[in-house]
Amino acid sequence: MWSYMHLISWAAIIVLTLVAWFSYPKNTRLFTILQMVNRVFYVTVIVSGIMMIQYSIETSWVLAILKILLGITTIGVVEMLLSYRKKQKRSLSFWVLFLILIIATISLGFYLSGGRPLF
Repeated sequence: MWSYMHLISWAAIIVLTLVAWFSYPKNTRLFTILQMVNRVFYVTVIVSGIMMIQYSIETSWVLAILKILLGITTIGVVEMLLSYRKKQKRSLSFWVLFLILIIATISLGFYLSGGRPLF
């Protein structure tokens, strides 16, 4: 159950980040709402991640700690990406970092979970 919640929350964070990014110049109120909803999903990701940590540590405690750090860093980059958008600053480096971190976090997460919940 926790793995589904974790996976759905990460998918929601990615989608909400993209929608918020593209909606900002047109609708600042929607941007703020999406940013707040995104933060609720951060809490969901953190809680579900804490609940699943025991299974990741069984596989490899070093990789589990790396996954935790990657997840927290990804959340921080999403926050920076949205705050730079709100300030209308250039954020190409945060986009690149966001893509790299998302790929690394998801890959490591599926490795530690043995491919669950997808396989």
